[in-house]
Amino acid sequence: MDRLAGREVPVVDVALLSPVPGRGLRTPMLVSGDGAARYAEILHGLGVDVTIQDGPAGAAISRKLLRSVFYKGLAAAVIEALDAARAAGCEEWLRGNIRTELAGFGHDTLDRLVDGSHTHARRRAQEMTAASGQLSELGVQPRIATAARDLLIMLSERPEETET
Repeated sequence: MDRLAGREVPVVDVALLSPVPGRGLRTPMLVSGDGAARYAEILHGLGVDVTIQDGPAGAAISRKLLRSVFYKGLAAAVIEALDAARAAGCEEWLRGNIRTELAGFGHDTLDRLVDGSHTHARRRAQEMTAASGQLSELGVQPRIATAARDLLIMLSERPEETET
């Protein structure tokens, strides 16, 4: 970017929002920067799904990274849970349970997850402490389980946001 300073070169920050293989140009994009409108104009003509994010170059990737906390975190939680279920001899049961839960997600799921975590943080922290112990006993390092426990403990220490 420093090399471009003082020159009239439009810059576009392009964040790809899904895997490219199989989708090619149909991969949704979030773009920002002073060249974003022109970029979107060109690619819209090719049938590409481009959304312009207001702000300088870097705003699009910043949003994608925030989104990645969810997607990669969810994947990590699923992998850890399945590793433990495999060690416990019930992987297929848990796979089916996870599939059913994910298929049932609706618009209210986000609020239910967030509100429920705040409301029941103390009890859920205790549950995740037990789950972390179980994973350890199964020989699975409880990275996600302990991170969830620690977050729930922090939420439970915010009396204005939780019920006792």
